[in-house]
Amino acid sequence: MSYLNRILKGGLNTKLVRVFVLQVLAISVATVMGVYGAALVVEKVLVQEALNGEAEHFWANYREDHSFPLPNTNNLRGYMARQSSFHGVPEWLQDVPAGFQRVDAGNGERPVVFVSDEGADRLYLVFDEVQVSSLAFYFGIAPLTAVLLLIYLLTWIGYVLSRRAVSTVVQLSEMVRNYDFNSGQFEKFCPESFGDTSDSEVVTLVNAFNQFIERMEAFIQRERNFTRNASHELRTPLAVVKANLDLLKKFDEPERRQRVVERMSRTVRDMEALVETLLILARETESKLNWSSVVLNDLVAEIFDQVVRAVPKAEVSVGMHARGLLEVDAPERVLAIVFTNLLRNALTYTEKGRVDVFIDHRGVSIKDTGCGMSEADLERMFEPFYRGHDRSNEGYGLGLAIVRRLCDRFGWSLQADSEIGVGTEIRVGFPRASFKRFSDASD
Repeated sequence: MSYLNRILKGGLNTKLVRVFVLQVLAISVATVMGVYGAALVVEKVLVQEALNGEAEHFWANYREDHSFPLPNTNNLRGYMARQSSFHGVPEWLQDVPAGFQRVDAGNGERPVVFVSDEGADRLYLVFDEVQVSSLAFYFGIAPLTAVLLLIYLLTWIGYVLSRRAVSTVVQLSEMVRNYDFNSGQFEKFCPESFGDTSDSEVVTLVNAFNQFIERMEAFIQRERNFTRNASHELRTPLAVVKANLDLLKKFDEPERRQRVVERMSRTVRDMEALVETLLILARETESKLNWSSVVLNDLVAEIFDQVVRAVPKAEVSVGMHARGLLEVDAPERVLAIVFTNLLRNALTYTEKGRVDVFIDHRGVSIKDTGCGMSEADLERMFEPFYRGHDRSNEGYGLGLAIVRRLCDRFGWSLQADSEIGVGTEIRVGFPRASFKRFSDASD
């Protein structure tokens, strides 16, 4: 088995050639042995049985008529020694014992001889060696040689068809081997490039590789998203920690220092939760996220308060307006990321006026009276690193891209309306949310 494994090492084409060579060799050996066996059967069985039948036929007739002639045909010649007299018997036959054997005739020939005794008489039947060879050839070697040639032809046809069948696999393996994943261009394979598209196995194999390419592309994209999302989302808590460290240096009173430490502890916990969320979102599924029933009124109010303190705007008024309680089943940390980015974005781009949050049965809307956006900016506002016409504020243009990605991931709708000089309104809709209207609220 180990020897066979060594033989079959190499590429698919090499293995195919070696398999067919081994097959041809095995067939050849089997055929040669079959030809040799057939020759032995012709000589040892057929000829022997024929001579034995001739001898029995002669003795049966000789008993009735001693003048019955000895066999004398083109292939068979008979001699008889009567009463131990070898008159008429060739000298090279006189010492041959009874039975079936080859005898050296002295002229370079070795005919087949069958010797049979009856009483004091002995019958010699000599079968022509040339005729034996001819019979062996015509009835043994020639048919088996034709069969061997036919087998060789069929084997060659099988090799050609097999090579044609695996050529697509060889071509595909070569393309996979030379596929450049570092280029960043994840081009899919086209089934038409591999010949006959009716071959279901080829189409299945090409589709499987294309699915692998899609998953690889998605994996790399998630990695890129995680890198830029983490750098974007961690800026604010790191700034809070840094500011509080500076406050610790200034405050001597234990109570004030303790409040600063508690604030830093909350920020660190938020950072841990944020990193954990981003890591999970970088995977293919969100099954490990902690889902819970979240009242958006409470969550948005808390986040709104934190963002207002983090982005102070003296000339901007803020307000929350709710027609009822909006409750949704979702990961709370993901919701916090969405609304933190939306609220921070609204306050950042509003120098004067208002930023309001509206909660109703359709979802949550965040409306500001900031600089607004043109139609061109509105179409691209959710693209990564796109910052629109107003670049005076710091940032990398990732906040809204993160919001879009999270909303798409969890099936939440995201709509935006804006007008330059008037303001922007962004609405997040939750299709499976539950809404409990306040008793004094009306549409």
